[in-house]
Amino acid sequence: MRPVSSVTHWLDFRIWPDHPWLMHVQSLLWFAGAIVAAALLYRRLLVPAWVAGLAALLFAIDDAHGMPVVWLANRNANIGVLFGLIALIAHDRWRRNGWRPGAFVAPLALLLGLLAGEIALAAGGYLLAYALFLDVDTWRGRLASLVPAGLVGSLWWVTYRVMGFGASGSGVYIDPGASPVEFVHAVIERAPMLFAGLWGIPSGLGHFLSQSAAHILWLVAVGLMVAVTILLLPILRRDRAARFFALGMVLSLVPACATFPDDRLLYFAGFGGMGLLAQFLSAVWQRVDWVPSSRIRRLPFTTASWVLVAFHLVLSPLSLATTSSRVRTFGEMVNRAASSLPSDPAVTDQVALIVNTPTAFISFYGPLLQALEGRPIPNRTLILGSGIYPTTISRPASNVIAIRPDGGFLAPPGSPRPGHEDSQAAFHPVYFFPMLDHLYRDATPFEVGDRIGYGGTVVEVVDVTENGRPVEVWFHFGVELEDPSLLWLQWQGGVYVPFELPAVGETVVLPEVYLPLW
Repeated sequence: MRPVSSVTHWLDFRIWPDHPWLMHVQSLLWFAGAIVAAALLYRRLLVPAWVAGLAALLFAIDDAHGMPVVWLANRNANIGVLFGLIALIAHDRWRRNGWRPGAFVAPLALLLGLLAGEIALAAGGYLLAYALFLDVDTWRGRLASLVPAGLVGSLWWVTYRVMGFGASGSGVYIDPGASPVEFVHAVIERAPMLFAGLWGIPSGLGHFLSQSAAHILWLVAVGLMVAVTILLLPILRRDRAARFFALGMVLSLVPACATFPDDRLLYFAGFGGMGLLAQFLSAVWQRVDWVPSSRIRRLPFTTASWVLVAFHLVLSPLSLATTSSRVRTFGEMVNRAASSLPSDPAVTDQVALIVNTPTAFISFYGPLLQALEGRPIPNRTLILGSGIYPTTISRPASNVIAIRPDGGFLAPPGSPRPGHEDSQAAFHPVYFFPMLDHLYRDATPFEVGDRIGYGGTVVEVVDVTENGRPVEVWFHFGVELEDPSLLWLQWQGGVYVPFELPAVGETVVLPEVYLPLW
């Protein structure tokens, strides 16, 4: 439910539909607005001014902003953060300076932020942190100050649920309202990785690791949480603004745990993180009273400060600058695959059947890009097999094809190829693809004999793993497989090529798929 963001995209296609660069300019303007709002709020909360300036600089060059800036579909994050920060500024002016319009401007800005994107939920965490640590009113007054925002948040949540928004059936996206226990488990699993992303370890690194390596990385992330907390304890004990930034940062991570860890989810959490980092760096550099006078005892603080400087003032802007090239590489890869799809007029009467692909996520783009370019598209497109390992395809009958990927369908992310467990690499880009397939399917188990009908095709599960993942699936068609209404394709070298059907009773094995990521 993002009507505010939707309006901005509607304007793109109404005013400059053939000029994507102007669409990117609009996203950049929203991003610039978020930076300005963050700088204004830092200036209100941090002294001296140069510390506020350092915090604003750290926030502006944070590589977590890369995707929201260059990916047009993620513009909602820029808008949601901007209005969320405006809500915090108005709230601070109301509570600190007695600016009465702030009592209305703050909840209004929060509402606009929520209608732009769910990321604005993080503003609620900062408002709570403000009431706990920065507001000087009585506890009753502090609680009352949260009522307007609470009403707005409750109204948004009820509307969100009544209108049917949310996630269902995904193994990656978790709806906190519909699956609270599962969400708590996700917070335990994902929050440490997101926290690590704020302090130097890419939060999405685990997607490219084997299962055992990902478990080790999680332990490293937990260790980093403990280390950062210990380093920051002195300033947290002494400074109310630091406690505000810290609690707001941590609470911002909670809604982000509803999906897989990625640095782009750290946009709002980064506001608190960069404010806290600026305070820590300034304290160490100025050797304030809590910084040990002994060089040896001071060494952990000085070492940490320069490591953080290297990550956030050197590596982070470099990573931010390369985001566009990474997105462009992905776009070129998807366009190359889509352009290989048949586009003669006859395909409009055919069903395209893709027997293997690295991930269904990639193949979904094909018909969409064909339609966008005005090319003929198949009547329907069915993805029969998805996975990075070899796929065995057999033909039990003239109208039946059997698909059996090595390791089964919906293999757990980072899982090894069966029979190659001892030689599995700890890091490999292809580990990312199974996670993408779990976007569209949760862990609800199948049983042998399960049948699903879809547009004249019957999908039958004939073998499953111990935990109910399909191992082999038969696809029953109402016509023989050679019927001209069926268009058979396979993935090969990053493009789609015709698939040669085996004869009845025969079997073919398609090799591991290749997808050029870099």
